[in-house]
Amino acid sequence: MQVFFTILIFALLIGAVYLIKIKIDEGTLTEKERSKKFNDVPIRVSPITQKKKNNEKGPLFYIGRCFGKYGVFDGVAGKAEFWWFHLFFTIISVATYYIDLHIMNSEYGFGAFSVIQILILFFPMISVTTRRLHDIGRSGWWQLIALTGIGVILLIVWYATDANNKLNRKFK
Repeated sequence: MQVFFTILIFALLIGAVYLIKIKIDEGTLTEKERSKKFNDVPIRVSPITQKKKNNEKGPLFYIGRCFGKYGVFDGVAGKAEFWWFHLFFTIISVATYYIDLHIMNSEYGFGAFSVIQILILFFPMISVTTRRLHDIGRSGWWQLIALTGIGVILLIVWYATDANNKLNRKFK
């Protein structure tokens, strides 16, 4: 059984690396380049990306955007995009912990499902956090301050800070 989970985790890791390579090889265009290049081409807008009547997008839009930009570490992410994905990450983490602890009878609650969840959501979480820090004019490397323990408080304050258009120009 352990061999099966080891092979499964290894296959998922190879798949994630392969998907990142495909995304990098495709070469993503920035929003400005897309609007210049495809301005005259009519496109159909899917119901997920359509704006709601009050000009707010739902949580599925922001979660989908984070998965769509899981390998993009440049640009900016607004507060809504960051916090919706962070809530999604927390809910999935609690669910996998519960499954590993009670259903899979893992000793500490950290088992196969938690490992799979981390493998799938690690890069999208790091990239959206980097883009959120860019939105307030900070480098994405500031995430490493969380390793000190006390730095988490500073990061939470920064995550809740409004965008600074003067400082985030170099990241757009």
